[in-house]
Amino acid sequence: MILKHMLFAVLFLLVACGEKEDKAGEILHVAPYTSACIGAGPMDCLRVRSDGETNFQLFYNHIEGFEFEPGHNYTLRVRIEDVASPPADASSLRYTLLEVVKKEAVNP
Repeated sequence: MILKHMLFAVLFLLVACGEKEDKAGEILHVAPYTSACIGAGPMDCLRVRSDGETNFQLFYNHIEGFEFEPGHNYTLRVRIEDVASPPADASSLRYTLLEVVKKEAVNP
Protein backbone atom coordinates (compact mmCIF):
# COMPACT_ATOMS: atom_id res chain seq x y z
CA MET A 1 0.00 0.00 0.00
CA ILE A 2 2.84 2.40 0.83
CA LEU A 3 4.48 1.52 -2.48
CA LYS A 4 1.27 2.42 -4.31
CA HIS A 5 1.12 5.83 -2.58
CA MET A 6 4.80 6.50 -3.34
CA LEU A 7 4.33 5.62 -7.03
CA PHE A 8 1.31 7.92 -7.20
CA ALA A 9 3.30 10.75 -5.56
CA VAL A 10 6.22 10.29 -7.98
CA LEU A 11 3.89 10.29 -11.01
CA PHE A 12 2.13 13.38 -9.70
CA LEU A 13 5.44 15.21 -9.26
CA LEU A 14 6.65 14.22 -12.73
CA VAL A 15 3.48 15.55 -14.33
CA ALA A 16 3.51 18.72 -12.22
CA CYS A 17 7.15 19.46 -13.05
CA GLY A 18 6.76 18.89 -16.80
CA GLU A 19 6.97 21.76 -19.28
CA LYS A 20 3.84 23.85 -19.30
CA GLU A 21 2.53 25.25 -22.55
CA ASP A 22 1.69 28.95 -22.40
CA LYS A 23 -2.06 28.67 -22.92
CA ALA A 24 -2.64 32.38 -22.34
CA GLY A 25 -0.41 33.67 -25.12
CA GLU A 26 -0.35 37.31 -26.18
CA ILE A 27 -3.26 39.16 -27.75
CA LEU A 28 -2.57 41.02 -31.01
CA HIS A 29 -5.03 43.16 -32.96
CA VAL A 30 -4.53 43.23 -36.74
CA ALA A 31 -5.85 46.10 -38.87
CA PRO A 32 -7.90 45.27 -41.99
CA TYR A 33 -5.31 46.41 -44.54
CA THR A 34 -1.54 46.09 -44.95
CA SER A 35 0.88 48.97 -45.54
CA ALA A 36 3.90 49.18 -47.80
CA CYS A 37 7.11 48.92 -45.79
CA ILE A 38 10.79 48.17 -46.29
CA GLY A 39 12.39 45.31 -44.39
CA ALA A 40 15.03 43.25 -46.18
CA GLY A 41 13.39 44.80 -49.25
CA PRO A 42 10.06 46.36 -50.21
CA MET A 43 7.11 44.37 -48.83
CA ASP A 44 3.61 44.67 -47.39
CA CYS A 45 3.43 44.68 -43.60
CA LEU A 46 0.53 43.90 -41.33
CA ARG A 47 -0.50 46.74 -39.04
CA VAL A 48 -0.61 45.33 -35.51
CA ARG A 49 -1.17 46.60 -31.98
CA SER A 50 -0.95 44.82 -28.65
CA ASP A 51 -3.79 44.71 -26.16
CA GLY A 52 -3.97 48.06 -24.35
CA GLU A 53 -2.21 50.03 -27.12
CA THR A 54 -4.14 52.48 -29.28
CA ASN A 55 -1.82 52.94 -32.29
CA PHE A 56 -1.08 50.29 -34.90
CA GLN A 57 2.58 49.62 -35.74
CA LEU A 58 4.06 48.06 -38.86
CA PHE A 59 4.68 44.36 -38.25
CA TYR A 60 7.69 43.10 -40.19
CA ASN A 61 7.43 39.51 -38.97
CA HIS A 62 5.32 36.52 -40.01
CA ILE A 63 2.72 34.81 -37.79
CA GLU A 64 3.02 31.07 -38.38
CA GLY A 65 -0.38 29.52 -39.10
CA PHE A 66 -2.12 32.84 -39.82
CA GLU A 67 -3.57 33.66 -43.25
CA PHE A 68 -4.42 37.35 -43.52
CA GLU A 69 -7.56 38.25 -45.48
CA PRO A 70 -7.71 41.97 -46.40
CA GLY A 71 -10.86 43.76 -45.26
CA HIS A 72 -11.06 42.05 -41.86
CA ASN A 73 -10.11 43.17 -38.36
CA TYR A 74 -8.55 40.34 -36.39
CA THR A 75 -7.96 39.66 -32.73
CA LEU A 76 -5.36 36.91 -32.41
CA ARG A 77 -3.86 34.96 -29.55
CA VAL A 78 -0.23 34.17 -30.38
CA ARG A 79 2.76 32.56 -28.74
CA ILE A 80 5.94 34.63 -28.95
CA GLU A 81 9.24 32.79 -28.62
CA ASP A 82 12.88 33.82 -28.81
CA VAL A 83 14.79 32.44 -31.79
CA ALA A 84 18.25 31.17 -30.89
CA SER A 85 20.90 32.55 -33.27
CA PRO A 86 18.64 34.11 -35.92
CA PRO A 87 20.16 35.16 -39.26
CA ALA A 88 21.30 38.79 -39.41
CA ASP A 89 18.35 39.79 -41.62
CA ALA A 90 15.69 37.90 -39.62
CA SER A 91 13.71 38.57 -36.47
CA SER A 92 14.86 37.29 -33.10
CA LEU A 93 11.21 36.47 -32.28
CA ARG A 94 8.93 33.75 -33.64
CA TYR A 95 5.16 34.35 -33.64
CA THR A 96 2.83 31.34 -33.78
CA LEU A 97 -0.96 31.58 -34.04
CA LEU A 98 -2.73 29.89 -31.14
CA GLU A 99 -6.26 31.10 -31.89
CA VAL A 100 -8.22 33.54 -34.02
CA VAL A 101 -10.25 35.10 -31.21
CA LYS A 102 -12.28 37.37 -33.51
CA LYS A 103 -12.51 38.09 -37.24
CA GLU A 104 -14.77 40.95 -38.36
CA ALA A 105 -15.38 42.20 -41.89
CA VAL A 106 -15.12 45.97 -42.26
CA ASN A 107 -17.06 48.19 -44.65
CA PRO A 108 -14.88 49.52 -47.48
